[in-house]
Amino acid sequence: MAQRLADYPAQERALSWMGFDPEFSRALARQGWVGLTLPKQYGGHDATSFERFVVSEELLAAGAPVSAHWIADRQSAPLILRHGADSQKQRYLPAIAAGEMYFCIGMSEPDSGSDLASVRTRADRQSDGRWRLNGRKVWTTNADRCHAMIALVRTDPASERHAGLSQVIVDLDLPGVTIRPIRDISGHEHFNEVTFDDVILEADALVGTAGEGWAQATSELAFERSGPNGS
Repeated sequence: MAQRLADYPAQERALSWMGFDPEFSRALARQGWVGLTLPKQYGGHDATSFERFVVSEELLAAGAPVSAHWIADRQSAPLILRHGADSQKQRYLPAIAAGEMYFCIGMSEPDSGSDLASVRTRADRQSDGRWRLNGRKVWTTNADRCHAMIALVRTDPASERHAGLSQVIVDLDLPGVTIRPIRDISGHEHFNEVTFDDVILEADALVGTAGEGWAQATSELAFERSGPNGS
């Protein structure tokens, strides 16, 4: 990192985990420092959480631009490893470990505040097993630069609050996905509003079990909010 970041500008170092540099993320992966705790069969290194903790602290101390792979490495990959189908693990985890696939988080919604259980974005199962997605997410970090989103959605509108929620993987290049950057007070556009208008997801977009989205999302937030790389 000392070699790689020797001439890195101070204003870029200040962004640290919000600094987006795909080439740096790929170089970091070639060094073996992305997907550290993933199993080797998925391109990881079977390292301990403590080893990942050390690497994370050194990256942040150096002001490294890690935002491209950060969320995928921190929480999307562990979530898929824990709850995803074998096909999802094979498809996504090696690409994450290689620093080549980036995820964002689709939880927050307009007018919801901190009441995550009030999610209104809906994924309705179609007769052919696919899902029709409609709704809106907001404050979605790097949605305009990521390949996919793991979204918390309502799949059972008849169930109240927590019971009818599920998680789906959304390819952000699909028709019907609109991403609008939100400029913050510093002039940056890390946040985004993401709108889904009749977006069709394949049947295998569901992560884990339908109706278990609340439990899965709260376990995912443990990866996000704990450790040196939490928000």
